[in-house]
Amino acid sequence: MEFSTRSIHNLIGDQGNKRVSQASANELGKLLEKYAGDIAEEAITNAEEQGYQTIKENHIRNALNG
Repeated sequence: MEFSTRSIHNLIGDQGNKRVSQASANELGKLLEKYAGDIAEEAITNAEEQGYQTIKENHIRNALNG
């Protein structure tokens, strides 16, 4: 999974009227990818433990809630 630098710029820019450096957008993208990967792994584990082959919305929510 990869977040585009443009989408990260937009995400930060939408939170306030500030300029966004390329380095900060890249760094946030890397962190979001890691966080999303961690959530996905936990959701997969949840689904497998419940006997599902398809990841459902509740698996993602359970992964987020810990």
